[in-house]
Amino acid sequence: MSQLTTSNLLSVYGFGADNVFIGGAEGTCLHWNGKEWNKIDTGGRWTLKRMWGTAPDNLYAVCTDGKIIRYNGKEWKAEDTDSLPPMSGIWGLSENEIYACCRIGKILKYDGHNWKFMSSGTQTDIAAVWGSDRDNMYAVGFDGLVLKLHGDEWKRMTFNSNAELYSIYGFGPRDMYFAGSFGTLIHFNGNDFNVMPTPVEDFFLDVWGPNEDLVFAVGDVGLILYRDGDQWTRIESNTEEYLTAIWGPDENDMYAVGDNGLVLHWDGEDWKEVE
Repeated sequence: MSQLTTSNLLSVYGFGADNVFIGGAEGTCLHWNGKEWNKIDTGGRWTLKRMWGTAPDNLYAVCTDGKIIRYNGKEWKAEDTDSLPPMSGIWGLSENEIYACCRIGKILKYDGHNWKFMSSGTQTDIAAVWGSDRDNMYAVGFDGLVLKLHGDEWKRMTFNSNAELYSIYGFGPRDMYFAGSFGTLIHFNGNDFNVMPTPVEDFFLDVWGPNEDLVFAVGDVGLILYRDGDQWTRIESNTEEYLTAIWGPDENDMYAVGDNGLVLHWDGEDWKEVE
């Protein structure tokens, strides 16, 4: 296990091989500078659920404590917002257009000055938000929830599924992946939902890839799958800890994080634990 923390880790995001941030429970934030890992004080015992930013001095994290916090390169500070439910996801298109989602169907938008609630049309828990541009912003959640942004309102898409969807990531408006409960992995081309067969019934907690040819899904009990053509193939993770998030600067340099301070690194051939 990592010598830096034993806290559960829930998010990883970065800006290159020498600028990787990992967030988790009990106010945990770790930073990799290319040579060593360091702890960053977050100013509270928040649980950092997901992170997104435009630069190392403009990084946001949403917290299950109902907070949105921002790192300015020197310190983390809580954003000025109304009272929020537990936060779950964040994604932005620019420093002046950021979306954050949370439980009971709440979505907020940041315009560069203020965070404001948007109309989501649902009270279902929303788990993640992602988009390639203003006309292609999506959010996913429980009970097979898929929302698309139309103007300033989110509208539910027709998709027949009872799966809890926890993650969304894509490479453009016609190439997106959703990950969720009971082995659910879905490819969405902007029009059609393709539920892809997987060899497991475990829960996928995150889906991500450095490019459209190499996509990974991580989840329960050390679960890691990668897309191999039209199939998903399991790859050895050498752990049984739950894996919650994945990110990396390129196909030979990726991180997956999980429970009990676990940090795995992919070097292009194997996943190995970071000591």
